[in-house]
Amino acid sequence: MKLTAKAMTAVAAASGLVIGMSGQAAASTSVVMTAYYGGYVAGTGYFNADPSGSIPGDAIRACDTRADGVGIEVRMDIQPSGAWHTDRIASTRGHKSSYCSPWKSGNITEETTVALKICAVKGTWEDCSPVVYGKA
Repeated sequence: MKLTAKAMTAVAAASGLVIGMSGQAAASTSVVMTAYYGGYVAGTGYFNADPSGSIPGDAIRACDTRADGVGIEVRMDIQPSGAWHTDRIASTRGHKSSYCSPWKSGNITEETTVALKICAVKGTWEDCSPVVYGKA
C-alpha cells in the first residue's frame, strides 16, 4: 500500500497520506499532520511551536493509532536549505498501537522555519509525506 499526502487547505500530493495542518495566529506556527494508510487513519504527527502547559515548545511527537503493523515517524529539518536533512525524529517504532512517542524537543531560535514530514515505517521500508512547514 502507498502512503499519500494532502493538506487540509490544499492538495500536497496525490499519492495516499493525508496531512491536516493547523496553525496559530502568532508568528510561530504549530502543525498537526494526519497519516492515512490503506484508506484508514494510521497516525498523527505534531509540531508544537510554543510551550503550552506540560507540552514543550519546539517539539515533535508521533502517534500510531492503528494496529496495522506500520509505525509512524515525524521528522524535522531545522532551517531547511534545499536537500532534506533530518535534525530531529519522533518515532513509534518498536511499540504496539495505540502509542504516542515522547515529545522530542530542543530550543530553536524564534521565527526559524522548520520543515516537517510524517512517515509510515516498517523495518527498512518507509513512505513519507511531502514536506510541510512550521515556524518556531
